[in-house]
Amino acid sequence: MSNLNSLTIEDLKKQRRWVLWRLETRDGKETKVPYQANGKRADSTNPASWQIHEEVSAHRHKFDGVGIVLGEVDGIRVSGVDIDKCYDREAKLFTPESRDYVIGLDSYTEFSPSGDGVHILVLGDLRGRTGAKEPVPGCKAIELYDSARYLTFTGRHVGKTPANLLDRADELNELYNRVKAAKLKKTGLTVSISLSEEDRFQKLMAGDTSDYDNDHSKADFALCVILAKKHRCDAFKIDEAFRESGLYREKWERDYYRGSTITRAVLAVAKESVVVFEQSDTMDEDGETEFLVEPNDGAEGWFPKGEVSLIGGSSGVGKTSFVMPMLEKIRRGEEVFGHKTKPREYRVVLHDRSKKATRRTIKALGLTEESATRLVPLSLSQKSADIGEVLQAAIEEHPGAEAWFIEGLDLWIPDMNKAAVVQAVLSSIIAVAQKYNVAVLGSVGAPKQKGPDRYHGRDVLFGSAALARKTETIVALSYHDEKDLKSPRVCWVMPRNSSPEKMFFDWVDGRFTQVEEPEDSGTNSDVGSPALLKMHAQIRSIFGDGTPIRYTRALGAEKTYYRWRDWAVARGSVVRTDGNYYLSASELQSGLTAA
Repeated sequence: MSNLNSLTIEDLKKQRRWVLWRLETRDGKETKVPYQANGKRADSTNPASWQIHEEVSAHRHKFDGVGIVLGEVDGIRVSGVDIDKCYDREAKLFTPESRDYVIGLDSYTEFSPSGDGVHILVLGDLRGRTGAKEPVPGCKAIELYDSARYLTFTGRHVGKTPANLLDRADELNELYNRVKAAKLKKTGLTVSISLSEEDRFQKLMAGDTSDYDNDHSKADFALCVILAKKHRCDAFKIDEAFRESGLYREKWERDYYRGSTITRAVLAVAKESVVVFEQSDTMDEDGETEFLVEPNDGAEGWFPKGEVSLIGGSSGVGKTSFVMPMLEKIRRGEEVFGHKTKPREYRVVLHDRSKKATRRTIKALGLTEESATRLVPLSLSQKSADIGEVLQAAIEEHPGAEAWFIEGLDLWIPDMNKAAVVQAVLSSIIAVAQKYNVAVLGSVGAPKQKGPDRYHGRDVLFGSAALARKTETIVALSYHDEKDLKSPRVCWVMPRNSSPEKMFFDWVDGRFTQVEEPEDSGTNSDVGSPALLKMHAQIRSIFGDGTPIRYTRALGAEKTYYRWRDWAVARGSVVRTDGNYYLSASELQSGLTAA
């Protein structure tokens, strides 16, 4: 197999691996039978019966659809993942579990012919293992194959997934392991329920809340915990059973409430389980997205509506000082760091700091007293409540605000290092953001580290990698000199699908002001250190064919690679597109020129 890292759909169509298919009934069961353009049967194990896409598409009208054969063709191995019954076509929502699978593979994804499932195409194989088909949480079943099978091909691309097939061998095999583990976990899980708990269960099913101080919400949660035990943490069965209970009422139809209640119950029972049930953010067919800070020069905008974005950095680095002036400019429709904006109202939810402390920051930033009227302080009970409910209530109390900054978002996440916990909290926020079509920004901490030794790019934020995977724009603030807390701040703005932007800030005349890059930064120079120049030469020799740049051990020290990447982006030698880094067009055409 070749070392290809990316393959476009157009190049894929040029390969001889395409068939047609027709829905037929066999042994009383409908099945998709593969055909050649001449009407003869095709065979997913016989390359002689495969054609290029142009040849089969010309006869598409005679059949029910087009299919792509998985396996190796011309030295390129294409594998496929079929996730069945994972998408609600009316609500246009994926189940949280299936969304996690799609994001984890991060390759070309399209809707299946039925519209309620997806197919994911990747470069890579299962490393000698046979394909698999297993029922898993969040969908009817997942199928993974790397040969001797074909998948239907609709071309209905799922928005926010890559437009190309990417090398995802590691991710494909990780998902294979998860699917197999889910089967073992399901067959081996045994949960006993005590007689006293059974009594409580019967009372709750009858709608009796007396054991819970007649608090309906507490009773809802208690019933969901028991149902989670009974149904092995199957969120769909929990929801179905709850609707048959006497506790069911109109409030259960609120997405955020139902989702967060079941999520907390599942986590309470399964602890380490990734099973989550709540309305998740939409990965729909491509459409227009509104940004608080609009796109510039073809790059993606910042802070999309209906999504969650993050502002990360250690305490005192200037997260609030960065966000507040920016939100004020957005409110007035003024330019933000060279990007246009439209006038949009905002509010700030205070979890980390008091209203008094934030007012002092506002005053120090030179903002008007009117900014303080947009602060939404929380009570102690609100700080310990479900974030989805709190945000929903705040939005309904302040209609018209399109931007919401949650100051101290990480304080709402009980364990930042557990993906299941992080996903549950973020999914709760995303559901509300989508319901009201608002952009949510949240401040979180960053790990203590030295230089590039530990975390890089979107993973710089403290905690689970789910933070980067489930959020959109990420802003990372740090000190230019980690040993000098008075040094300028380095600010990276990282949209999900375009190159990051780098800026510098410092306190000038008592104001948090954008400044020029410090002279000793090193990344602004056209000439790098010998180590960077050596790395650059290696990168050009390996990725000079235009494939995405990725770190491999053959390149040497990982921290040197990331220093090189920052340097190369700053000097224009590398560009970021669709989440991947590539040598720029000018770099591909000419050699490295020393100044």
